[in-house]
Amino acid sequence: MFDWSMLSVVFTVVFAATGLYALARLARLLAGEVAVGDRLVELFHLAMSLAMIAMAWAYTGGPETPGGRTEVVVFGAFTVWFAYRAAVRDAAHSPLANGYHVAMGAAMTWMVAAMPLIMGSSHAGSSGGGHHGGSAPVESAEPVAPPAPAPGWVVVVTIAFVVLSVAAAAWWAARAVRAGDQGGHADAGGTVLTRTTVTRSARLEASCHVLMSLGMGGMLVAML
Repeated sequence: MFDWSMLSVVFTVVFAATGLYALARLARLLAGEVAVGDRLVELFHLAMSLAMIAMAWAYTGGPETPGGRTEVVVFGAFTVWFAYRAAVRDAAHSPLANGYHVAMGAAMTWMVAAMPLIMGSSHAGSSGGGHHGGSAPVESAEPVAPPAPAPGWVVVVTIAFVVLSVAAAAWWAARAVRAGDQGGHADAGGTVLTRTTVTRSARLEASCHVLMSLGMGGMLVAML
């Protein structure tokens, strides 16, 4: 997806960490080993982590590809669900946590749906991850036009999602710092955990969200 393979490696490490954490949490919730948590939230984090890794290595493309269309539908559905849950103000889920997941779901949907506009449309006809820097055949008789610059409004929306991602990372970082000072802690689903839960677990969860948020912002910046 990017011109620098090292950048793809960095994104892979970041999202492998968030994906493994989400998978472990989901497995424990399904097995009944922990009573507090949100299976849908962990599934969302796992799906987003896997999709980000695939995008980093150009395994998926924009909305014109089957993988891209699937991602738009899946993450669009997640976004709508979290928005609905935030609107109904379910006492079991924190409005801020729901708002965070709405922002992450919307950013993920935007990233895929607007990929041709963000990264330029010269490779729009390529298969798979053709938007991610694929090159023309060496023996092509016709010159390949350079990618068209992203429209101004697309850049503005993308930067807005970057700002949201950075703000979310700062919020989760603050929660990680305060985790040991509070009598309770709201997990990814917004459910309050008592002090009997190990503080280290609360900080690990918040740190995972920091990685997810920074990874999202970094991916959007790299696409511009």
